Amino acid sequence: MSQRRVFILLIASLLSAGSVLSPRSSFAESTGPMPPSADLFASAILSETGRIVVGDRGRIFLSGDAGATWKAVESNTRQPLASVCFPDQLHGWISGQGGLVLHSADGGNTWVAQASGVSSYLMALDFLDPDKGIAVGADSTAILTADGGKTWTRSFFQVSTESEAGLNLFAVAMIDSQRICVAGDKGRIFLTEDGGRNWLEAKSPLYDPEKMRARDIYSLALDSGLLYAVGLDGALVCSKDLGKTWHEADAGLAGATIFCMDMVQGTGLAAGAGGQIIRTSDGGLTWQVLQVPEKTTRSWLSGISLRKLADGTVTGLIVGQNGAVGRFQDGKINW
Repeated sequence: MSQRRVFILLIASLLSAGSVLSPRSSFAESTGPMPPSADLFASAILSETGRIVVGDRGRIFLSGDAGATWKAVESNTRQPLASVCFPDQLHGWISGQGGLVLHSADGGNTWVAQASGVSSYLMALDFLDPDKGIAVGADSTAILTADGGKTWTRSFFQVSTESEAGLNLFAVAMIDSQRICVAGDKGRIFLTEDGGRNWLEAKSPLYDPEKMRARDIYSLALDSGLLYAVGLDGALVCSKDLGKTWHEADAGLAGATIFCMDMVQGTGLAAGAGGQIIRTSDGGLTWQVLQVPEKTTRSWLSGISLRKLADGTVTGLIVGQNGAVGRFQDGKINW
């Protein structure tokens, strides 16, 4: 089975009734450590101490003490949840299987479904503020909102027959209200500069149709005017002009798939298969492989979120398979 297929099955969690994962019988856990059986796909940092993680079978966990303890939050769905975004401390969105979009207006304590208008798997979403956002996913799906998700509008990729026929979009980054970058299958990268009305394809160093070589992109990160993308076989590409042109960099993980990445003011983390994690403190010029516990090397890591605190330090959250949760602080990760 290819690594791309493993990603779709495990990270995007295309689960069926015959899944090998055991369903949970209750969501009424008391506050405590993360349940070890929960596969987690994404995380977000809401505030200095607020944290949220989401995962398979509609699981949502919320922390008010920077991840020391967690409580389960009812999602009213058993669909897998692939992505979570909080543009501010109160307003958040989650996307998932079957065109699912959930919204919270109270810091993640309660969630309601929004009508996305699509049925495709929504693998990633991003919000510029509590009004403007985008979600992307399977089958070249991209939907936009300008009113906090009360209404969603389909944005169509008019680039090529191939892309419009069913390109899987795994990653998205809102640069501003007009400029948005998305990426996915075969390392292909697309950019709009008019709010999603038209899309242009950027030349990607990970996509060479003539030589039939390509490496999927699974995550995008925007930091200080720079865009970063990571993916299959240790792929790491960067853009200094907000997505128009890209160059490949060396992440030091050749052959290892990188599923997730985040950057804040030059500090970045990326992680993926085999529990591998790399760190940069110079805006991606150099990367260092971080040591992880042996049990973490037997898991995949699929979600990273970073935030600069009031004291100037960078904090972060890394999540993955079997309830893996790593808290990044002062350059170290506590599991």
